[in-house]
Amino acid sequence: MERKTFIPLFFALLLFSCKLADLRPQILNSAGDNPDLKKKALFLINNPAEQRLTPEDWKNYKQIQFTVKDVWHSKFVKFFTPIKENEQRLKVQIDFEKDTIEAELLNGPEKGLVYGLAKKEPYQIAHDTGKVFTGDDEVRIYLESLRLYLLMVWKIREYEILLYSGEMQKVGKTYDSAYATTGVLEANPDSDQYLAYYDKESGALEWVEFTYRELFSWYKGVLKFGYYEDWNGKLFPKRISILARFEDQDFVHEIRIERIEVPKKPLTEEQIIQEQN
Repeated sequence: MERKTFIPLFFALLLFSCKLADLRPQILNSAGDNPDLKKKALFLINNPAEQRLTPEDWKNYKQIQFTVKDVWHSKFVKFFTPIKENEQRLKVQIDFEKDTIEAELLNGPEKGLVYGLAKKEPYQIAHDTGKVFTGDDEVRIYLESLRLYLLMVWKIREYEILLYSGEMQKVGKTYDSAYATTGVLEANPDSDQYLAYYDKESGALEWVEFTYRELFSWYKGVLKFGYYEDWNGKLFPKRISILARFEDQDFVHEIRIERIEVPKKPLTEEQIIQEQN
């Protein structure tokens, strides 16, 4: 679908869907920032029955590198990103000390191009131009989202407001839930909200409902975490599916993690292929 087709659809959605999304569970309507509920949420996250699911602090690694395939099934959402391919492989390096994220394209006509974000300043690195700060909001929003999704299972406990929100039923299963946001407990246009669902037997994070205020104030999406595998003595999800609703059979896009490593220096594409073979 061409860009000119998206523009009227975009404005139609804005006109008819302007209500601020609110994920706060009713059980928390009168709770306030309850310290007991915060302790219970932290205990839920930090003490899973399966000990290999216990979160660590990403910053202990200083840098982390993911090789992923980002698979897109929604042209509408992809329209708001710099990604052109329906299946885009990426080498993603996150530097916690410098507060940067870089994503190198590993396939497609723009193979080798690097999109980067230094704090909130987007840039790109190409062979012919070198590093250029672009001010491109599509790049910034995409990389901020990608970093959020990749780090969510361990970082959700760091939110300023974090409260246990009871048992909840989703897709025919009962979960323990925790609500996270920043600023104030109530929904507001400046802070995103997250509602996390933990498996009652293992303690694995399986779902997170989320808002994305900067994209659309009314938007609500769902992250599904699955295919947990051992990495560095920890169980970590190898697949993160982004859905519009819990019940959807198809995803908006899906991040398939091929490799996680603590890099001494960034791997080249040739090295990645050699090590996979």
